[in-house]
Formats: sequence, structure tokens, C-alpha cells
Amino acid sequence: MKVLLISNGYPPEQWAGTETYTAGIARALHARGNQVQVLCGGGWQEGSHYWNGTSDHLEQGIPCRRLHVNWMKAPDPFLYLYDNPVVADFLRGYLDEVRPDIVHVTSCERLSASVIHTVKDAGLPLVLSLTDFWFLCPRINLLRSDGENCDGQTTAWECLRCQLLHTKAYRWSRHFLPDEQVAGLLMKISRHSQLTRRRGLRGMAGDMAGRKQGLRRAFARADIRITASQFVRDVFAANGFTEPIVLRPYGHDLSWLRGYTAKQPSDMLRIGYIGQLIPSKGVHLLLEAARHLPALREGRCRLLIYGNLESQPAYGAQLRHMAAELPNVEFCGTYPHKESGRVFANLDLLVVPSQWYDFPLIADHPRGLCRADPGDCDPLGRHGRSRHA
Repeated sequence: MKVLLISNGYPPEQWAGTETYTAGIARALHARGNQVQVLCGGGWQEGSHYWNGTSDHLEQGIPCRRLHVNWMKAPDPFLYLYDNPVVADFLRGYLDEVRPDIVHVTSCERLSASVIHTVKDAGLPLVLSLTDFWFLCPRINLLRSDGENCDGQTTAWECLRCQLLHTKAYRWSRHFLPDEQVAGLLMKISRHSQLTRRRGLRGMAGDMAGRKQGLRRAFARADIRITASQFVRDVFAANGFTEPIVLRPYGHDLSWLRGYTAKQPSDMLRIGYIGQLIPSKGVHLLLEAARHLPALREGRCRLLIYGNLESQPAYGAQLRHMAAELPNVEFCGTYPHKESGRVFANLDLLVVPSQWYDFPLIADHPRGLCRADPGDCDPLGRHGRSRHA
């Protein structure tokens, strides 16, 4: 079977959860004799033009084509994030070139929901994975600008206000106008791309009602929708997405177990975090909580943080500053998947402090898991492997 996987990114350039999930599917299908192609986003905010071409490479024998677009240069940045005519035009030709039997979309985040319409217009079957809340939330994670969680059941104005909460446009408007006039003014401005593509509004201000309606239509066109999380399925249902969503647990590449012998003994409790070092993942909360651990101050505990501190330099600097005030905190960088056995052998407890409804791939591996409790990681809790705070 010829399978086309479409994602926001792909290793080795991108290694976050959805990209790792996509690569795992690709390798498993390839190992079973299927012809697999990957189409994904590439350079995302680089280049002097919106469209900056494509590049091809082989990743573990699997052909991958990257689309290089500078989203900030789009004629209408907010619209192109969810409805992209340039990507749609490219994909029509690409489908003629590779002629897949089936298409599996694991993320629309960079290439937009236009990929769904283009695939279905070509008469091809399409599987859609739901690994986050992109279809409900332009911030992707249902985490509001004020740090509170959102249920997704919002009006277009509530979404726009959330997006613009910390912008000058919102603050100045509130300074001079009553709230009802602020809403009318900013909703009107957000329908004009010549204004919303300006710095300060770019990618945040746009036609929120159009986004909600457009993504509901795209969602409905998939033949099969799957998620690993009962919570994700419940949230979509609560938001009126009536189409069936199939619950399927994550599959994992467990080849790293061949190098795993046993947990290495230690006189110290080893607490670990593994993942992206971005604010929504809550690593700052972990460091704040560590300040109150007597065992850390007394040298009976270590905190090991795995991830790329440079992915968001300002946040990385904040984490370094917080860690400088604590003993026994180590930033360990990233590691290749095959080294997972070594990493897990030297951890006693894995922490998932995410501020949003997160069910990360990494949480499915270890036996000792402590998580924040905004709502997800539910499959692990049902099996008695997690503790939440």
C-alpha cells in the first residue's frame, strides 16, 4: 500500500511529540512493506518570500518532502494558518506525483486544514489524528493568555480577546473605549488582512468565526478520526463535534529496550523531566515546586531536565535563572531515541507538569509518573501508574 503521511514537521529537524509520533507510524508502516512518503512543514519563519520552495531527503529510508514557507510573509497570515491556498495548490500536484492509496494527517498546524479538503477533493481516503486542540483553539492547547485552561466553548470574540490580551491594540482600545465598543472595533479590524498582517497583530488577529466554521467543515470530511486520549474525545464532543472519534492508544518504537538492562542504583532520588522547554509544558512550575523539596536542599535528590534550552531562548534563560538558586538541578540537553534506555535507567520518577491538557508520548514509557492535573494523561491514571498534584 502507498501511504502518504502529512504532518507539521518531521525528524531530524523537528522532534516534538507529534513529529515523533508521525515518524513512528512511518517506520512501522515501512517495516511492514508499505511504500511510505512524508509531506511536512519545513522552514517556518525564514526566507524573504512566503513560498521558499521544497526540499527532499531520506530519513531512515523514508522519503520526506518539506515545504518551506515563511508564515509571517503570507498575504493574510491568520487565514493561511488554517486555510492555505498555496499549500492546496502544491498538494494537488504532489498527489498526482506520488499517487497514494491513503493519506494520514497527523497535524494541520503548519500546512493548514487545506490539506484535508485537497485530499478529499482528489477522492482519497483520509485518516486524521488528534494529538492536540488545534481544531478548537488557535493557540493549539486550550491554554488562555492569562494562564487558565479553557474548555473551547467560546465565542469568536472570546477567542480574539484571548489572542490579543497582551497586545497594545487591546490595551489602548480598552483605555479609550468601553468594553462593548472594544469588541466591535477589534472584530472589525480583524477582518482586514492589510491591518492584521502588521507586527503586533500578525497571526493573532483574524476572522475567528471563519476559523471555527472552516475547521468544523474540514474535521467532518475525514473518513476516520483517531486519538489516544479519552479526554480529547470528550472535549471535542462537548464542543459539538458530533463525528465519531476512535480511541486508539499510542504505538511505540521500543527498540531502545534492547539496550536497557535495569535501573541503576542511586542513594539519591532522581526526578526527571523529558520534553519541550516551552512555557505551556510547565517546567517553571517544576522548578518552583523543587524549591519546597527538603530532599533537594539536603542533597538527597536530583532534578534532571532533558530538552533544548534554546528552543525559546527567553524561556530557557528564565529556567536557568531559577535553577541557579537550587542545588542538584541539571540541564541534560536532548538525546537520540536509542538512548532512552540509558536515560530511564537513571530516573526514579518522571514529572509531567504541563499547564494544558497534555498526554505526551513520553508519559507512556516509565513506571513512576507524577503529573499536573489539568485533565489529561487519563489512560495512565486508569492503570494506576500515575500520581497527580
